[in-house]
Amino acid sequence: MIDIHKKIFKIFKGSVFEIKADVIDFQYSENMEDQLIALRIEYENIRYKTISVEKENLPIKIYSEFNSYLRLTEIKSNDEVLILNIGNLPYSLINNITFVNFEEEPENYFFQNTISFKEFIEFLKSQEVDTEEAFHFVDYLNDISRKIVFTSLTDKGRLIIKYYNEIFHFNEKINLNNYLENFKNCFVEQNHHLPKFLKSSIIEYASRYDANNRINNVFGELNDITNNAKINFEIYLNNLSIDKIRKEYDEYKSKYFKDVSEILNNLTQKIIGLPILIATTLFAVEKVKENSIFLILLIIVIIITNIYLILLLKINFNDLSYIDAISNQDFKGLKENNFFTKYPKELEIFTKIKSRITARVNHLELITESYFWILGITNIIMIGFIFSYLNLNLTQIFIISFALLFILAISRNSVLNNVENKSVA
Repeated sequence: MIDIHKKIFKIFKGSVFEIKADVIDFQYSENMEDQLIALRIEYENIRYKTISVEKENLPIKIYSEFNSYLRLTEIKSNDEVLILNIGNLPYSLINNITFVNFEEEPENYFFQNTISFKEFIEFLKSQEVDTEEAFHFVDYLNDISRKIVFTSLTDKGRLIIKYYNEIFHFNEKINLNNYLENFKNCFVEQNHHLPKFLKSSIIEYASRYDANNRINNVFGELNDITNNAKINFEIYLNNLSIDKIRKEYDEYKSKYFKDVSEILNNLTQKIIGLPILIATTLFAVEKVKENSIFLILLIIVIIITNIYLILLLKINFNDLSYIDAISNQDFKGLKENNFFTKYPKELEIFTKIKSRITARVNHLELITESYFWILGITNIIMIGFIFSYLNLNLTQIFIISFALLFILAISRNSVLNNVENKSVA
């Protein structure tokens, strides 16, 4: 069949022609007659000046360019079509397969989109039913003025969508027929209430555009419209609401970031105070280095202060562990909701927030443990420094420092093990 398209295109490309309503007139030539005879196409020779061919005698439907084809009155799904596009690439439709420049193009959806648009209009017409049922998907349709009316008591009130005989040239790389099938599947019997949400979704999307262009925008965004309706339908089935989901999202986000920020502020104050603590201790040592009793008291104060700060750090560890555990529990409950099970993509924003909370908790745990070691080792060094003023030799100072470091390591394991056990529990 593609060979016939090529031969017919060759006839048009090599001649002067005029396409009229019912006939196509060619400038006469013997070569033209020979080609028509070879294709068994009936024609009329008018005084050897014009060759007139009735369109119904052609084996396929011929159009000079896209706009002459892009009309509701011209579209038929079972037609064999050749769009000449003289000076450009010809388009052919053969057995619902698209050819561009007589080469099959399975990724080109020009004809499918055009045919699907007409099916979309016809489907909307079929939804305008004269019954006394409470719900009408299409509330009013006038095929003469080409006007479709949707009404809603809760959305935008009354919405008018106009359509025309002319069809928009949609993106040839996107298969809009898939979107149409997704849309029509909303009307199967098992989706009894889904069309109500679909109607609201159409009103919501269409109201964003000018009335004269709405039909093209609605068809082009039919997949988004349908998916939005399905999401709202699932929210309804799971006894949720968009406002509730947004509120829970805000609470979820602010609740844990606030707790983490408080711990961060607490740690920041401790870290800022550490150099001051060290400087104060060294200054005190310098002042009382000749008094052994005061030096021993200073060692006791350092040890007590270190124990006190370790207990505060343990509280921070416990808080971080609790935040991590409870956020995991809340997120698990959210994730297991039937709505998010069916539409996992809608959970992405919550997943990102959860990941950020987990990352912050991990960073703060690292900072807390680093501070624990810096504080402990610094205090051990200062205690060793004080012992040097108490006339202890290096071996004695080393043994005492090693013992204190061992105690510090045990206390660290005790703190973290308790926290980990509580997290598991």
